Amino acid sequence: MNAIEALATELVQQAPDVSSATIEDLRNLLWAVGSPLALAIARIYELVEMDVVDPAIALPALAEACATLVAGIEGRVGERELEAARYQIDTLQPMPDKPPRVTEPDVPITKLRKR
Repeated sequence: MNAIEALATELVQQAPDVSSATIEDLRNLLWAVGSPLALAIARIYELVEMDVVDPAIALPALAEACATLVAGIEGRVGERELEAARYQIDTLQPMPDKPPRVTEPDVPITKLRKR
């Protein structure tokens, strides 16, 4: 098993408690790979460590993406699979809140008069 897969699996097994040292080691390996998928995975691990993304939701998907990344490095999957995995990981990014809806006033403007 590749070191990236081993560390990702270790984090899933540790859940819900995650080791900052394990995340740091994994992020360093991912940064060294430097592909778009590797960098997307590293970013989500960073957000998990910061408690911005729920580990229960993210860790299994991240482990799967790490396995796909390793398969891509070894030439067992193509760009299409790597891009699909990156898309899946990008969906874990937190989204900003939607702006409040602007509602119409209760009184139409034509009904207002000066005093």
